[in-house]
Amino acid sequence: MIIPENQTATDITTVEQVFLPVGFVDLEATLDGGQAFRWWPQNDGAYRGVIGRRVVTIAEADGGLVVRPADGKDASGLTHSLSDYMGQDQDLEGFRTRFADDPCLGPALRGYSGLRVLRQDPWECLFSFICSSTSNIPRIKLNVGVVAERLGYSIGRKTRDVSFPEPETIFEAGEQFLRDLGLGFRAKYLVPAAEAVALGQLRLSDLREASYTDARNALTELPGVGRKVADCVLAFSLDKPESFIVDRHILRALHRWYDVPEKASLSYAADWARDYFGEHSALANQYMFHRERLARRAADWGGAHTERALPEDGR
Repeated sequence: MIIPENQTATDITTVEQVFLPVGFVDLEATLDGGQAFRWWPQNDGAYRGVIGRRVVTIAEADGGLVVRPADGKDASGLTHSLSDYMGQDQDLEGFRTRFADDPCLGPALRGYSGLRVLRQDPWECLFSFICSSTSNIPRIKLNVGVVAERLGYSIGRKTRDVSFPEPETIFEAGEQFLRDLGLGFRAKYLVPAAEAVALGQLRLSDLREASYTDARNALTELPGVGRKVADCVLAFSLDKPESFIVDRHILRALHRWYDVPEKASLSYAADWARDYFGEHSALANQYMFHRERLARRAADWGGAHTERALPEDGR
């Protein structure tokens, strides 16, 4: 290689990895626990996925994360985007202090301290959680992944190294195309959502500045988007830390640990939780969900699953 006279070898050296001093992050729980659906575990324990138009691998390290580009590009531009994606603006210390003695969250915080709430791309997040209706994590990953692979742009060496397709692309592909990919009835909701975003009828980026109520109302105007899906999108992509998602795991925890009546509706439970947990609702929700899910797996399946449950949950 010939180096120009006004450039040194240091100037052209590419950065192969960056270290993010973000404290301990449990990557499995955070990236592969139901918030995002395009991260894949590697043989070395790292996770490979796409953020925007960059393919990266992320590995746990002492005091933070090591991030490496997997697309042949320089790593120096990844620091800001990864810190943003990992939700570094969240009040983690305030949350840990406030709920250290909480009967449900206290043990979860001590046992699963590395769980984070992500800050994802709003369009991919909306698409993903419309896909979540009457589904499970493996199937959602399959649905979201196949759409990305068929309609996204290749940005790396592997089949999954693709950018997520823009809403215009989803709209143009149409309902039948999505049905043929195995998305079933969800296709009839995904295409109108893509149309609304593509035509500017729903400006997802503007919802980050809107109030929680206004943002939720805007999302629930979409066909097939109820309060649960809206709260997922609000929590995981639209900067609404007061969002609280209620499913069967969470409802069981609210009955068990708090004063939520047994016959409470999902909407009542969600409103109660937002009032109780306040600006820490999204974080509380994820720690509660993680604890309940692992406890249920230990009870139902036993074996290795018991090692992941908290001691007080029957390990």
